[in-house]
Amino acid sequence: MSHAYTSLVPAIRDFVAYVGVRILWGVAGWTPLRLLRAVLAPVSSVIMRTTRGEVIEANIRRAFPELSDDEIARSVRVAAAYWGRLAAEVAHAHSLTDEDALARAQPALEAFNRARAGDSGLLVLTAHLGNFELMARLVARFTPQFAVLHRGFRNRFFERFYDGRRRAAGVEVLQRTAGMRTALRVLNSGGTVAIALDQNQRAGRGIFVDMFGTPACTSTVMARLSLASGLPVLPMFAVWDGDRLALDVSEPIRPGGPGSPAAGLSSREDKVRALTERYTKEIEDAVRRHPEQWNWGHRRWKTRPDEVVAEEPVRQAVNA
Repeated sequence: MSHAYTSLVPAIRDFVAYVGVRILWGVAGWTPLRLLRAVLAPVSSVIMRTTRGEVIEANIRRAFPELSDDEIARSVRVAAAYWGRLAAEVAHAHSLTDEDALARAQPALEAFNRARAGDSGLLVLTAHLGNFELMARLVARFTPQFAVLHRGFRNRFFERFYDGRRRAAGVEVLQRTAGMRTALRVLNSGGTVAIALDQNQRAGRGIFVDMFGTPACTSTVMARLSLASGLPVLPMFAVWDGDRLALDVSEPIRPGGPGSPAAGLSSREDKVRALTERYTKEIEDAVRRHPEQWNWGHRRWKTRPDEVVAEEPVRQAVNA
């Protein structure tokens, strides 16, 4: 089998999948939102419990060991419906980020403007909690330049399509491969860069900090950007309040000075760790406030410290 043929097959498969998604996207846009939520949420629940049910259950048990089996089962059902609701609302993003949504978000927007301190840039810490896609579109409406640091989709056809939708809503997309230099240019020009810091990192691409009592390999890009720019980080999460979007905002985290997690630390590595620990704690606290709205299907603790991996066979032998 020729190399040209084997390289063409994945491209054709991706294109066919993309065409299918575009057709479904068009149908979703014409379907009333309430009906679309009612259809996609249970469909998502079935699919996710079939394909990621064990991951969702293991993650919830890790985070909330005090829950009973019945409570775990209910949480798994609700968490598995997460992506269905998210997809329904993204297809209707325009109506969900209209003037009424902007008015309801005024307290969060005021906190955003205070953290920006005039025309300076700002970093926004967020997570895959509630409808994070709508948050980006909403915040982009009241800031001159809003960018998200994004890990690209595997399907390049869908990647181009969806990035185009984001840009049309005023959301600039920065690929993670672009690095800090591009993000710093946005920040230095008075723009805002948002980063979802709740995704597992491969070994060597992050540091281990505590999340729900377990070491989680976490990107340090947020801390490094904050230290390099001197700009604060504003924790902001998009959560569901019934059928409406609400912005959950905490106090800004500064890279230095009184009250900063990095205050009194001399080495850059210690500062990066202290800040990353604080950011992760903010995410954990937000998940605890809205436990059924996080993406529990992600393998957040997939990468493990070498010492944990080394101890695992010994632990299994002892428990055998």
